[in-house]
Amino acid sequence: MKAIRYHEHGDTDVLTVDDVPTPEPGPGELLVRVRAASVNPIDTYVRDGAVSPADGLPHVGGSDMAGVVEAAGDGVDGMAVGDRVFATGLGLFEDGTYAEYVVAPAESLAPLPESVSFDEGAAAAMAFATAWRGLVYRGDLSVGDACLVQGGRGGVGHAAVQIAAHAGARVVATASTDHSFLRDLGADAVVDYAADDAADRVREAAGGEVDVVLETHAAANVETDLDLLARGGSVVILGEEEPIRIDPGASMTGKIADADLRFMSIMASRDDQVPILERVGPLLADGTFTVEIEAAYPLAEAAEAQRHVLSSGSRGKVVLDIDAE
Repeated sequence: MKAIRYHEHGDTDVLTVDDVPTPEPGPGELLVRVRAASVNPIDTYVRDGAVSPADGLPHVGGSDMAGVVEAAGDGVDGMAVGDRVFATGLGLFEDGTYAEYVVAPAESLAPLPESVSFDEGAAAAMAFATAWRGLVYRGDLSVGDACLVQGGRGGVGHAAVQIAAHAGARVVATASTDHSFLRDLGADAVVDYAADDAADRVREAAGGEVDVVLETHAAANVETDLDLLARGGSVVILGEEEPIRIDPGASMTGKIADADLRFMSIMASRDDQVPILERVGPLLADGTFTVEIEAAYPLAEAAEAQRHVLSSGSRGKVVLDIDAE
C-alpha cells in the first residue's frame, strides 16, 4: 500500500510516499481502508519532532480518518467488514492515517452515517471532538451562557461555534474575515480580533461578561480573556507552544482570583473521543452541524496539504482524498 512517512524529523520536505506492507489487524483491532484523512496542525508537530511518536521512526503521519472496515481481528464486537467508520487521536501510539489502510483498536472507531461523506467525516473528527471536549467537558458550558470562541474561522473554531449554539449559549466569535460565514454557523455576533476596541465589542455583543472562553491562541489573548470573563467563569486553553504570561498581581485581586483556567491537550484520550463522535455523526447527518472543507489534496501531496494548514488565514479544514484501489 501507499503511505506518507518520514524517516527523520524536519519540515515538510521529509515526507515521502512509500510502498509498505498492508498491516494486519491483531486481537481487538480493525483494518480500515482509508478513504479520507484530515490534515491537522498536530500532525506537523509530530513530524517536526515537537511531539514524538511512540513507535519511533519511520512513522506514518496523520491523526484523523474516515473509511470502510476491511478486516477484523479476533475478539471484535459491534463492528463488521463493510461498516463505515471515522476516528481521531490516532498516529501517536501507532502509525497514523496518511495511508491507504490503517489498523486501529476497534474501540477507537465510531460509526459514520451513510449521508456523511468520507471527506466530511475525516474533517470533522478532531475539530468537533476537540471543540466538544473544550466547551462541554472542560468549560462546563450551559444553556444561556455567554461563550467566546477565539479564532472562529479555523477548524476547531468553526466547530466550537456550532456546538456552543447547539448547546443554547449566546455565541460571540472572533475572526478577521468571514463574519457572515460564522453567523450562518450560529454565532450571534462576530468581532474582528484586530480591532482596537475588540474587547469592548465582545462585551457589548455578549451582553456583558463572558462565562466560557475557548482560546486557540492564549499567548496573545489570555489577559483579554480574563478581563472579559465573568466571576467564576472558565477559559479553556488549547495546546499552546508559546509562553503564556499573566500578571500575578492582577490574578490575586478582583474577579480574576475566581477565574478557572483549564489547559487541554488537542489529542484527547480515546475514551473521551469516541462518545463525542458517536453524537457528532448523527448531527452531521441531519444537518445540525456542518464541516467546512477549504481544500482537498491527493495522498501524494500531503506535504503541500501540511503547508496549507500552516499558512495563515486557513478557513475550516484540509483533507487528503485517498483511493486504495
